[in-house]
Amino acid sequence: MELGEDWARADRIARELAQNTDRNELGKVISFFQRNKDKPKFLKLLERLPASGYVRSKQTQNYFAQIRDVCTRELDKVPAERAIEILAWAFRRMTYYQTRAAQRTAQTRGQGGARNDNWRRGR
Repeated sequence: MELGEDWARADRIARELAQNTDRNELGKVISFFQRNKDKPKFLKLLERLPASGYVRSKQTQNYFAQIRDVCTRELDKVPAERAIEILAWAFRRMTYYQTRAAQRTAQTRGQGGARNDNWRRGR
């Protein structure tokens, strides 16, 4: 595979997870993978996390399940070292997508009330 394919894979991961996954949870599993560089062990961790005692809420359980599903699908035939790189890119892109979404939300919140318009005019 070439760089373009890896970049596209990272972008797919980022776009899918950015919709409703806490990036900090992705960062934690990436950190584990970077430290041990063992892809089977990484995939086993992803498989076990949603049902583990580490999960603090149903929402966190869903985050880990989404991370597991996306990583299993996108990184299936990718060697460990490249998979780590792809996930690192995906994490950065995910941050970008979530930041952009938050900016759009913040911009639309300020459109409508006179109070907000007055604030913009310096009143």
